[in-house]
Amino acid sequence: MPKATKELRESSDAIKAIEEMLSKVQSGEIPLNQAHEVWKKISQYKDDYVNQINEQSWHTYAGNAFQRLVFNILQKYISDHSNSDEFKNISVLSQSQLEGNDYLYKKLSVRYGKISILPDTDMAIVEHDFSNPWNSEIIAIISCKTSLRERIAQACYWKLKLWSSPTTKNVQVYLATTDNDKNFELKKKGYYEGKTRNRIIAEWELDGIYILRGDFKRECESEKVKQYDKIFNDLMDLFKKLKKAN
Repeated sequence: MPKATKELRESSDAIKAIEEMLSKVQSGEIPLNQAHEVWKKISQYKDDYVNQINEQSWHTYAGNAFQRLVFNILQKYISDHSNSDEFKNISVLSQSQLEGNDYLYKKLSVRYGKISILPDTDMAIVEHDFSNPWNSEIIAIISCKTSLRERIAQACYWKLKLWSSPTTKNVQVYLATTDNDKNFELKKKGYYEGKTRNRIIAEWELDGIYILRGDFKRECESEKVKQYDKIFNDLMDLFKKLKKAN
């Protein structure tokens, strides 16, 4: 990054305000059920960011901010329930943390001949076995997208690759999105039964799609497409099933 741009970023009031909000979510000062309000406020800093820095880097920064928001929400939720049996030894890890863990890397890797590649994922939910790390399990991976466009095919591709291997077939694949392009809204006219192409593909292939947008209507929800706050209940149900199975 050019020095001038770096200095601007470090002095940007917009970035400072966004970083403060993300920290407050992580610490619990902002309740988790207000996540959509946090994202709404972050989005409102776009003009300030563009005026102070430039528009070209906003989309990258906003995408990273959304990813961190989702990570902080999940991390705080799991931490708050760490004393319950269902959440025992459960944690959420970033992709870089997965890449740095030999056991988990090998557990999640997709093989292409002699080469193993980690799927594109922004974070993973893991159940650790600290006495024998090889028994640790990756429960789910989560991709975070503010805008889908052609990217929905990427998430579905990795789901199919994981499903095709006996080692990774039980890994859940979730999508967290602000749905900027309104791909998951139901349309009154056109499309296929009111659904966009992207929604049909995602709803068929993925295990859950969570919309972090305050104005996403309840009537647009389905068994898999839901308001973001419902990920908490879904995770609780998933952990209960896993503990019962074990």
